[in-house]
Amino acid sequence: MDEAINKKRFRKEALQKRDRLTAKEREAYSEAIVKRLVSLPDYGQAKAVLTYISYLSEVDTFPLLERAFFDKKVVFAPRVSGREMEFIKLNGAQELALGYRGILEPEGIKTYTDWVSRYAEEEKPRILICMPGAAFDRRRHRIGYGGGFYDRYLSGLKYGTERKDAQVTIVALSYACQIFAEIPWEIHDICPERIITETEII
Repeated sequence: MDEAINKKRFRKEALQKRDRLTAKEREAYSEAIVKRLVSLPDYGQAKAVLTYISYLSEVDTFPLLERAFFDKKVVFAPRVSGREMEFIKLNGAQELALGYRGILEPEGIKTYTDWVSRYAEEEKPRILICMPGAAFDRRRHRIGYGGGFYDRYLSGLKYGTERKDAQVTIVALSYACQIFAEIPWEIHDICPERIITETEII
């Protein structure tokens, strides 16, 4: 119970800090974050990019979508059904429609799971996953929004059979104001390999 209360406290503080950023600050910081991301070998070598669709004051991922389409990456975005989330192939922003809690979701039917299975007998494709979050620390622990969607989905990719089909790298996109020295964490929480902010890569 104490752990849950502590997580809520950090989540609330981080989201308040994020919401206090001005629209101009969020735009400039998001641009810097995406620029750092696409300069990484993890992005350059990726055949597919799985990214969240930004909502409210989150790091804006629409510039990332534009860049990924321009670079001929295969792009997937999340869609929620009940307590589960799946990544669906996205050919353009015009294929997005309002979904879970008013967040834009892809309307297509081709899932990442179906797409990646074709590589089971071939060379493993490199996959880059971009995840959101409410709060992070310098050891790359993450507090999400409380639904557990990313922890459940990514635990399957990191430890399940799909991991054998691809070389998966997970990064989190965050403003610097969401980073703490240390946050409460649990053993089942998924840590990204990198956290990218407007000022650094952790």
